Amino acid sequence: MTDLEGAGGVNDAEEQLLPGQRRYMESRQILLGEVTAAVEGARRAGAREVVIWDGHDGSRTLSVEDIPSGAKLLQGRPTPANYYLSEKLYDGILFVGQHAMAGAKNAVLAHSQSFGVKRITINGRDVGEIGQIAAIAGYFGIPVIMLAGDQAACAELLELQPKAPTVEVKRLAGKASTLSLAHVDAKQQIREAAEKAVAHAAEYAPWRISGPVEMIFEYWPQPPQLPTGRQAVYRGQNVLEAFEAWLGKP
Repeated sequence: MTDLEGAGGVNDAEEQLLPGQRRYMESRQILLGEVTAAVEGARRAGAREVVIWDGHDGSRTLSVEDIPSGAKLLQGRPTPANYYLSEKLYDGILFVGQHAMAGAKNAVLAHSQSFGVKRITINGRDVGEIGQIAAIAGYFGIPVIMLAGDQAACAELLELQPKAPTVEVKRLAGKASTLSLAHVDAKQQIREAAEKAVAHAAEYAPWRISGPVEMIFEYWPQPPQLPTGRQAVYRGQNVLEAFEAWLGKP
């Protein structure tokens, strides 16, 4: 599972996140290097199939021209409620370039789905994109097993999977600056973490949430139109039904 805000050296929403911004191509190449390292590590550990989900900016960040040989690229929008997953389709999920949830302390470019979302909860527990993916994966019996991202994102995964290898490619320094690993060092650590995670994938348990499930989105106020924030509530007898209520059935 890929995103971009959590990649090493990425800290500026106005210059590094979207096509046309001054440093976007630099960010994209950094993400590609980290993703490639994760694929290499997974294959070293014996992974038979590696699928890369292009999960940033409407699934338009990566290209089949650039991904490593032997990997496959999953792209498209809108994302279905099952997140392209089915019962035990994969042995594990690895996050690369992942950011922390909205409101996370000491986080870089933290948000949940968009910067307009203040908070997301599933049955009262705060989650971001990490938790949402882990919940859907868990519904299908698939564990999350590794993450590369900023310090806060690593901590977020460890709350769900305490033994998972994580790679802190950067951390917050001051109010909005970052202290990042050299790209070559980040790739080496990601390669090693992915190899370890895949080699021990069978030892990790999925995050299963008992139903019924209530998922609540709380939004920041948008003055002057909306001086106070709003909430949206989605319910289901299980996680998938709640996500279907949110995204619509595929």
